[in-house]
Amino acid sequence: MRHFTDINNDMSFNNTPQGTQYPVLVFGEVLFDQFPDRAVLGGAPFNVARHLAGFGWPPLLISRIGRDDAQVEVLHAMARYGMDASCIQIDPLHPTGTVKVELGDTGHRFEILDNQAYDYIHQGMARLGALAARPQLVYYGTLAARHTDSWRALLGVLRLSPGLKFLDLNLREPWFERGKTETLMRHAHVLKLNNEEFEVLGRWLNLKGSLESMCLQALNRYDLRLLLLTRGERGAYAAVPDGRSFDFPGQPMDAPIVDSVGAGDAFSAVAIAGLLSDWPMDTLLERADAFARGILGIRGAVPDDNHFYEQARAGWEENP
Repeated sequence: MRHFTDINNDMSFNNTPQGTQYPVLVFGEVLFDQFPDRAVLGGAPFNVARHLAGFGWPPLLISRIGRDDAQVEVLHAMARYGMDASCIQIDPLHPTGTVKVELGDTGHRFEILDNQAYDYIHQGMARLGALAARPQLVYYGTLAARHTDSWRALLGVLRLSPGLKFLDLNLREPWFERGKTETLMRHAHVLKLNNEEFEVLGRWLNLKGSLESMCLQALNRYDLRLLLLTRGERGAYAAVPDGRSFDFPGQPMDAPIVDSVGAGDAFSAVAIAGLLSDWPMDTLLERADAFARGILGIRGAVPDDNHFYEQARAGWEENP
């Protein structure tokens, strides 16, 4: 089986930046998904950071929340999950992020509120966090880059961080534009996206041909080293610039789907753990897909306790 570092030797994590304090730096939104019957703490970066903490890869999360009632809940949750809150900024003017979620027959509909605290991440404070962390990998998305303050903060973090850059596209209408999105893709080494986001990319680039050909075109266009595509029931797919591809067909669900929110974030977190651990690519896809399917069987995007993670890690250790 081919390992990621076998495919791209310059991506080896054996040469960890000196002074690294955290394996992973996570940048982006912390928010509450407001369902009709409950509010759930989340946001893709928060979910990924929580999963990584559960796996034993302690992340440093850079975000911003309001000086409001939600602040207490966020900080209490981070303490409970063993997450470092030292780079969570407190905004006296803007509220903690909120997304209104409506459930329909065809899936979820999201209304992402504007002018939230995570839109105003302070550039100087974010840079200090990046300098202190010197991470092996930076995870980021597109939503927290929609306004100028956080956009500049994110670019500063990416320029200061010597490690791998993992972009989880997470395109959410109407909060993305091609120019900014392509800038973020050019900073990335790894691009993770789903079928719908790949269709958007295909329209932008006029991608033609087979899936392998279209992925290779995207890899070359943005000088990426790995493309990860989640495909729902069809599993997951990976491609690298030398033309190699890896197709994991997925496994049937053992239980009914309870909640689909956060499955992509679960996939990203396991993919990050796999890259840091130098798993073979087919192993990475299988484990990331399996964990994401497990998240589909619980309410909310993250488990409340660590038993979920202990089970996953036990499986990985039994079959290294």
